[in-house]
Amino acid sequence: MASVYTNNNSEESINYEPRWYPPIGFFLFIKRELMEKIHYIEQIFVIKYFTAYSFSCQLCFFTLCRPHLGNQYVEDLRKYKMFVESISSILLYSILGYFVFKVRDIWRGSRRRTVAMTARSFINHLKAFCKIILEWAKAAILVLYLREEGLEFEQNLLYCLVTFTYFLCTENVFLKIFPEIIEALQIDKLDNLEHLYVPLFMNFLAIVAGFTIDFYSFIVKSASTSFILLSLYFMVYLRLKDVYYNYWEILLVERETYSSCQVASEKQIEDWDDICAICLNRMSKARITPCNHLFHPHCLKLCLRRSFNCPLCKYCILIKE
Repeated sequence: MASVYTNNNSEESINYEPRWYPPIGFFLFIKRELMEKIHYIEQIFVIKYFTAYSFSCQLCFFTLCRPHLGNQYVEDLRKYKMFVESISSILLYSILGYFVFKVRDIWRGSRRRTVAMTARSFINHLKAFCKIILEWAKAAILVLYLREEGLEFEQNLLYCLVTFTYFLCTENVFLKIFPEIIEALQIDKLDNLEHLYVPLFMNFLAIVAGFTIDFYSFIVKSASTSFILLSLYFMVYLRLKDVYYNYWEILLVERETYSSCQVASEKQIEDWDDICAICLNRMSKARITPCNHLFHPHCLKLCLRRSFNCPLCKYCILIKE
């Protein structure tokens, strides 16, 4: 029922109608549920379908780079031609990535001490070499086809350098290979966490490159606003979430946990006078767990990736705040 408000200083009266306000908590609940669903879908897309996600990022980046770094100006290019040239560049780089992946598998298989080379091993190596030859044949056929269609793969050095660097930073094969290379250098400052530091740095470079080309394309208006927003979503927003949830948070936990295992001195290793319980080899360098067990730093790191318990006594090494 309406109430009447009367001002004592004047004879005016105001009818006050009570208004119905929607429950704010309901909308906040709907918003939270919706954001959680979107976040879940994005995580599934980035993690489970990483190949499609990386291809989307590469296609956006290559297409935006084409008008600025290519041999022709944007006025001389058609949109479909830019997409075709971008896809052809990705395919050629992917063939190179597959080649590196197969060579890595052959090299790792031949260096295993515990596995003897058999006739089946040689057959597997022969299959891998045949696949490598087929991949290079695909590259040659692709180049010939593009030349027949009038879309020759003739990019300048700057375009190839920038796009290939971005490809290295976003392709799953190289995200696995580069940490292994850095790990072989045995840099003490990385605390045997190369598998997190290196992909984190590579993703950071990809984010900076993606944001830079998006911002520059928006300034010079070389692409539509919708395409720039789409590329920002793939190259910057999703990659930032991937870095935060899949690398940064894990890095903080593993670094704190791994730092609780102090570096063993030479005297402590001599007093221990035993082999590493994980790889069964003698130790020249070791880490001491809070439960006073010694392991190779690399071996302990591999075990802590699977569980935060001591490999011997199952004592929880995880630091709980």
